[in-house]
Amino acid sequence: MGNIATPMMKQYKKAKQKCGDAILFFRLGDFYEMFQQDAKEVSSLLNLTLTKRNGIPMCGIPYHAAQSYIGRLLKLGKKIAICEQVSSAKLGKGIVEREITEVITPGTVYDESFLDKSWNNYLIALGRVRDSLSFSYIDSSTGEFFATSFKWNERSEKLKEELERLKPREALVQESLLEEDRVISSIFNQQQGILLNRFADWHFNIENSEKILKRQFGVSNLKGFGFDSGDPAIITAGLLLEYLEETSGNFLTHIKDIKKYSFSEFLGLDYSTQRNLELLKNLHDGGSNYTLLEVLDYTSTSMGARKLKSWLVHPLKDKKQIRERQNRVKFLYRNQILLSSIRERLKSILDIQRLTARVAMDRAHAKDLLGLKYSLNNLNSIQELLQEWKQEEFFLPLGNEKKRGILDIQNLLECGIHEDPSIQLNEGRLIKKGYSPWLDNLKKLKANSQAVLNDYLNSEKENTGIGSLKIKYNKIIGYYLEVTKPNVHLVPEHFIRRQSLVSSERYTTEKLIELETELNNTSEQIIELEKKLFLEIRDRVKEKLSLLLEIADFISRLDCYCSFAVSATIRGYSCPVINNTDKIIIEEGRHPVVEAHLPPGEFIPNNVELDGKNKTFLLITGPNMAGKSTYLRQTALLVLMAQIGSFVPAGKASIGIVDKIFCRVGATDNLAKGESTFLVEMNETANILRSATEKSLIIMDEVGRGTGTNDGLSIAWAVSEYILNTLRAKTLFATHYHELTHLNHHQKRNLSMGVKEKEGEIVFLKKVCKGASSNSYGIHVAKLAGLPEEVLFRAQQILETMANSSKTEEQIPKPVLADTIDGAETPHPIQAELFSPFELIERELQSIDVNNLTPLQALNMLARWKKEVER
Repeated sequence: MGNIATPMMKQYKKAKQKCGDAILFFRLGDFYEMFQQDAKEVSSLLNLTLTKRNGIPMCGIPYHAAQSYIGRLLKLGKKIAICEQVSSAKLGKGIVEREITEVITPGTVYDESFLDKSWNNYLIALGRVRDSLSFSYIDSSTGEFFATSFKWNERSEKLKEELERLKPREALVQESLLEEDRVISSIFNQQQGILLNRFADWHFNIENSEKILKRQFGVSNLKGFGFDSGDPAIITAGLLLEYLEETSGNFLTHIKDIKKYSFSEFLGLDYSTQRNLELLKNLHDGGSNYTLLEVLDYTSTSMGARKLKSWLVHPLKDKKQIRERQNRVKFLYRNQILLSSIRERLKSILDIQRLTARVAMDRAHAKDLLGLKYSLNNLNSIQELLQEWKQEEFFLPLGNEKKRGILDIQNLLECGIHEDPSIQLNEGRLIKKGYSPWLDNLKKLKANSQAVLNDYLNSEKENTGIGSLKIKYNKIIGYYLEVTKPNVHLVPEHFIRRQSLVSSERYTTEKLIELETELNNTSEQIIELEKKLFLEIRDRVKEKLSLLLEIADFISRLDCYCSFAVSATIRGYSCPVINNTDKIIIEEGRHPVVEAHLPPGEFIPNNVELDGKNKTFLLITGPNMAGKSTYLRQTALLVLMAQIGSFVPAGKASIGIVDKIFCRVGATDNLAKGESTFLVEMNETANILRSATEKSLIIMDEVGRGTGTNDGLSIAWAVSEYILNTLRAKTLFATHYHELTHLNHHQKRNLSMGVKEKEGEIVFLKKVCKGASSNSYGIHVAKLAGLPEEVLFRAQQILETMANSSKTEEQIPKPVLADTIDGAETPHPIQAELFSPFELIERELQSIDVNNLTPLQALNMLARWKKEVER
């Protein structure tokens, strides 16, 4: 630490060694100081002034403003260790003692100011157990805890799928996996915004992890949670708990449960599908605009907002569960008065999940508990509403015992917590009058002490004759008597001077010191007693953590049902029929996101009909901009919406439950991994062909377009045949390869996007029609895009020549250079060189709209053509 080895710097060095790679916030009085490399890094990241003392780089932040700086560092993926002063400096007692009291990381925060209220804050762990990978995740701010495992040969797709689904902030990964496996290391190298912690292999010990989990849940075995002894999922679950305890310095009493899950429980959505369907974040800037979330999110609570996101990426496959959600949404949809009343009350309910976690971690303050009281009051109001509608058991099946538990908490908080409490424990104003007779007596004594001070002041005024005499207080010298300069000659001998100011003198007396001591003692007693009583109340609330977490889950679900009912009302959605057939029938279906961003009534609806026997493969052709991609995506989104229990944007829909949705639309280079657009496309296609079943829904857009025409057509044809003959999955396949329309299979149907030609222009009807498209209208689309006229004209020349004569590149007419032609400002001389009069007439005939041609115009055309031929 530079050349100065002071006791304080030795203390700092010891703490720094202990906190490892974390940035050390070292408390010095009213500041947190950073030294050496930490100071350089933080000053650069936060734009702070970097200074030096005795050659040691340092920078500091005020203690009272630390939260904002910590939050900014967490967003940058940094880890912070807080080293606090744990003793007071006393004369002759040496250096102040300091200890690391907490390590804050992106995945372990509890403070609301560091959290996005509508997103979970997940910490994940990954480790290998023989031929399996153990994967667990936890949100310590809510208590949600999950674990699973999957086969080693599935690691690429499963890991990418979970990372996209969870969007974690921090990861604990077995070091050997990152060093020895290119697949896993590559996946994490491409992740942004995740703090990656490497853990040595010895941390992944199944016996130790099992012991940690048993201790956490107070059980002798984990069978009640779905884990057999030696289950691979246990290893990472135990590591997560151990890491959280180490960083927080607390036992995690709010972690009451762990759920073992399987990928087969939910509708499968691989990494590419989640991204391409833009469920939670758009592909443009990663925001929530233009996503399915934006369309469906009318939640009123933070808990509901997080639950909705979870539902969107975990669609159901069980018909009973889907219908249970549907029935709740349907009831609220049909009873708008009840819906509105419930939502109004939900808006006043705080984030009980995260509040409960703060209670468990001894971080909840009095305002938190006051907020909990108001939230439970609003829950009671919702229960009463549901009772009136005879729907309480349908939406909030709590039972009498749990209701009594809620009432106990309400009574405790109503009687105990001050109506306008302080956030700090050492400021008093925590406990309500009447809760503690002892506290009330102390407060009365303090109030009487003030009266005693006033009596003493009046007696001194009378004795001294100083009518302007006042008793005042400040934190430096305590209580004092203030005498203005003109009255100083009246000051008696028993006044003891404390301070001299320009306009006054300050004094004390033995009597005033005595009264101050009594008053201070009373104030300290009040503060200590209020603190003690508050902690007792918080501990009693802590005994009800399981109940509070269950209440939070009920509220979040109710909020989601309301959100679905509101979106259905506002956007005109209908309730789909859910069944286990192999049919998907959608009448007048609309793309939920595109429709939401168009004026009402402008979106053109379309039908979809798929079944597993006669119509599994819909081949869609048509020009760009005609609506193929929208049609494909809307089909996938409607099926997904149906399987999360939502209403759907359709006149009518019957959805046979699918097990997986695959959406291969568009592709981009993966330069970081050295993959071209075409390779990315082929990787996605290969995954679909490996993973899809006959119960799956496949959406494929322009397969093969990233390579040469012949290669691309061959691949698209072979992929289509494989899906039809081997997978038999329900498929929508959009292509520009018109040759595919000739692929003969009894389960394939040709569809096209409707286009109308008028006066040489085209109009996209956005309507799906039976039969194949005869033209891609690429040049028309290029014209709409604003390509220069000469480029469009040249493209039309080449297209017509190739279409008429099937010429090779060598046979395509060469353009005549402008500087070799007189009057080259217009394209007509070039046209005369390239085409015979008969070809020009044929070309003009193709562009004529006969229905809009008058007899006179027709005669004039014939006369002009005759003249051209006779030249």
